[in-house]
Amino acid sequence: MIKKYYTLLPLLALFITITSCEKLDMEDQPGTDNVSIFNEYWTILHEKYGMLEAKGVNWNEVYSEYAGYINNSISKDSLSNVLGRMTLLLRDGHTWLVTNAGKYYYNFDLQKGYPIDLNRKVVKKQYLGQNYQNVGDSMAYSILPPNIGLVVYRDFQSEITDEGINGMLTDLKDTRGLIIDVRGNGGGDPEYAGMLASHFTEEKVYTGYELFKTGPGENAFSKSEVSLRPTNGVTYLKPIAILTDRGVFSATTTLLYMTDPLPQVFTVGAKSGGGSGSTSDGQLANGWIYSLSVSEYIDAKERHLDDGVMPDVEAHLNTNHPNTDEIIERAIMEIMNR
Repeated sequence: MIKKYYTLLPLLALFITITSCEKLDMEDQPGTDNVSIFNEYWTILHEKYGMLEAKGVNWNEVYSEYAGYINNSISKDSLSNVLGRMTLLLRDGHTWLVTNAGKYYYNFDLQKGYPIDLNRKVVKKQYLGQNYQNVGDSMAYSILPPNIGLVVYRDFQSEITDEGINGMLTDLKDTRGLIIDVRGNGGGDPEYAGMLASHFTEEKVYTGYELFKTGPGENAFSKSEVSLRPTNGVTYLKPIAILTDRGVFSATTTLLYMTDPLPQVFTVGAKSGGGSGSTSDGQLANGWIYSLSVSEYIDAKERHLDDGVMPDVEAHLNTNHPNTDEIIERAIMEIMNR
């Protein structure tokens, strides 16, 4: 996906952050001509990107294919286009490139080729209703008529607390099960995802491991195992359906792999968006800004999560029923039958 953003660069420069890794330091500042910028960007991804093998991308072959388009006579727009095409080969929503003073933004389109499986207005009007309760700024809950709790959590950006989750689960303790709707949740702070998941187990559970790229070598990785630890607060052990779609990304993928080993939790909806790794960002010698994934997460089933995973129960919205959410309805049916 190629988008034009003429005012994006100042915002990106202000808010560039690093998640779970260190900034890239270039000891030798390369040149700013087209060939130098191409080589700099290719080398950074070759040495630092954490999922070339998992993505099935031979980066040496990419160099051979795309270097022929580069010389110091082509325009900056042409150089930008070549680097952008290389970026999109990785199929990674965490890996992006902003060029030409914010004129172009190259980032993989997670939704392209997939149906839209969330209508926020229908969820709020037909299911969440008017008597819902808020937990912080991004989570709300109510009880559906079959005595099933509905929790809508649209982003992990806003703070939530154990106290807030305790209060919600106390209110929902007599329900037959929970539906946690995280469709369209593009992520935020993974600690909030782990905090929520910790209320669904009474024992420590192994959830997988993260592979971090630690050096320029192809096999230079470190392995860090991850487990879910139970909360000291209120737990909920009845059936839980987590609703997914292509908008489930980044920290929301954390929620999926943290809860996948739990016996009472299952997913309903569409293939998720992935985004499992930690990221690093930086700036090329000519000022162009990039972000890339420096790790990937492998879940307890040895699944590579970055391209997304299929749900346990597949379901999609039916455009012929504009006031019904078939994914919520299927989750209700699944809970009632467990």
